[in-house]
Amino acid sequence: MQLYLVDCQFTDTDNQIAAYKQFVKFWENGEMSKQDNFDGFEMLFRVHAPGEGRVVILCNANGDKELFQHFAPWRAQFGIDMEITPVISCQNVVDYHKELFEKMS
Repeated sequence: MQLYLVDCQFTDTDNQIAAYKQFVKFWENGEMSKQDNFDGFEMLFRVHAPGEGRVVILCNANGDKELFQHFAPWRAQFGIDMEITPVISCQNVVDYHKELFEKMS
């Protein structure tokens, strides 16, 4: 699986309020935990900056299909702008650079 950083930005306050109403409902009835973890997708971390209309997510996904499956309904319903960036872990940085430095010497 690939690690992804997802930066979500609400486009207006009305959509943000509507999205949080659904989020609270899904969180309390257990639906959010189902959406956050399914075959090929795993939510690792989600933080909210509601004053900025922003949510930042770190997740693992097999690829674009799983990303679409998780994020598309939120974007379609609430007009959330999403920037999705593949990222690597600290251990990946160490491993990749060790290999690079070895080749360079």
